[in-house]
Amino acid sequence: MRRVMFGPGLVSAVLLGLCGAGASLAACSSSSSGGSSGTDGGTSGVDSSTTDGGGSAEAAACTNTSALQIHFAPMYSAFVTDSTTHTFQVPAIFTGGTGKATWSASDPTAVSFQDDLTTGGTLMTIKSATPSVTITAQVGTDCGSTTLNVTPATEADWQAGNARYNNNVPIIQGCIDGKIYPLIVEAGIPIAPPMDSGCPDAGPSCTSCHGSAPTGGFFKGVQHTPEQTAGFSDQDLVNIFVNGTVADGGPYDPHYLPYEYWTLFHTWSDIATPEAQKGMVVYLRSLTPVVEEGGLNFGGLQDAGILGD
Repeated sequence: MRRVMFGPGLVSAVLLGLCGAGASLAACSSSSSGGSSGTDGGTSGVDSSTTDGGGSAEAAACTNTSALQIHFAPMYSAFVTDSTTHTFQVPAIFTGGTGKATWSASDPTAVSFQDDLTTGGTLMTIKSATPSVTITAQVGTDCGSTTLNVTPATEADWQAGNARYNNNVPIIQGCIDGKIYPLIVEAGIPIAPPMDSGCPDAGPSCTSCHGSAPTGGFFKGVQHTPEQTAGFSDQDLVNIFVNGTVADGGPYDPHYLPYEYWTLFHTWSDIATPEAQKGMVVYLRSLTPVVEEGGLNFGGLQDAGILGD
């Protein structure tokens, strides 16, 4: 399994104040789209296929309602109610069985389904701001369900998130140092002292460190699309980019950066108001799902060997 880690000399560079791109589930994300890659692995029911959400009138009745486990469970997305410009999608797979799955929604007008050839599962497109929809996967008489939670949003919310993600603020050496300086000194690692002044009020652009081609050039492949984050609630996401904490039991990939470093500086204080935080969440939800190779897709199922390398 391929890992995207620090290149030669990158660890010391990061400790000198580079961007908080700690993990695939770190707070910010690039707005890259398309081009996901991966295989279904052929195990644990990941080689599923989807229907249009309406199911089949001739399908067998489900007699084992907890045989399949859908990932994520629960799952979260958003929907902009005053614009048709943005698309919100959530990928899903199941474990606990094998075969061809029929996917359906309790409200067929709220979600559409299409085959996701990169994962072998389904790719759901959110069609309305219906706050709660039951998603079901069925194989023969076996099935499983989960809840899709949708946050209603406005174009203004999306624009606010977009502006912060892509603010073009560069990474400035020393601006992150002050937050990690005590820990680095204690570890005996040489590092320049924190800057006395000169740091911008806004944190660096999220695209500096996230996405397939981050502009800072220090990390590569650290994704934060719904393929990695749809299992996090809105508040979970806020805690990631404001408090530098991952929800209890939530996955974190230490191959990119040790958690104890990431959690010290991934606390963007310029995203302070509820409006700014919702904007960031909505923008995150709108990213096109992309597979992170060797990363925390579907909460770490790829690392567990359920998805192919």
